[in-house]
Amino acid sequence: MDRPGTGRRAFKSRLWDIGAVQKKEIQMAINMSRRRNKGEDDDIPMAPMIDCVFLLLIFFMVSAVMRVPPPFTVTLPDSATQHEFTRKKFNLFISSDGRISIDDQEMLSLADMELWIAAHENQISTLIIKADKRAKHGVVIDVVERAKMRSSKPEGLEIAFAVSEED
Repeated sequence: MDRPGTGRRAFKSRLWDIGAVQKKEIQMAINMSRRRNKGEDDDIPMAPMIDCVFLLLIFFMVSAVMRVPPPFTVTLPDSATQHEFTRKKFNLFISSDGRISIDDQEMLSLADMELWIAAHENQISTLIIKADKRAKHGVVIDVVERAKMRSSKPEGLEIAFAVSEED
């Protein structure tokens, strides 16, 4: 005789109990995955989008052209010819009332301009003079002569005059 709890019938009932437990676990896993999938479909992942926006922002900030406006307005005269300069150039602005500035630094006098040119001569390949069309020619000539005198090069600084583009 078989002992109670042993035998073929007891073995089958235990298998059935294990099978029922496994079925319940499988059903719970399916239900959980369905819940997770529903929640994921509704959400758009924001982290990659934010990363892309910041990368674009940094790219455009770095690639933007930074222009230094002169401390006063300059209206350039017209000309039929224009030249492009590929080397390092500095802009010297002359206003209609005779004020002078090099890039973003306003010069108080012609002597200050001479000292600045002497200090930065090895960096200057071309000095571009942007004089207002109402500026006095005497001031423009003084600026050109003093800039050439301050240069240690035998031929002096390379100087160019800026003109406005014709429409």
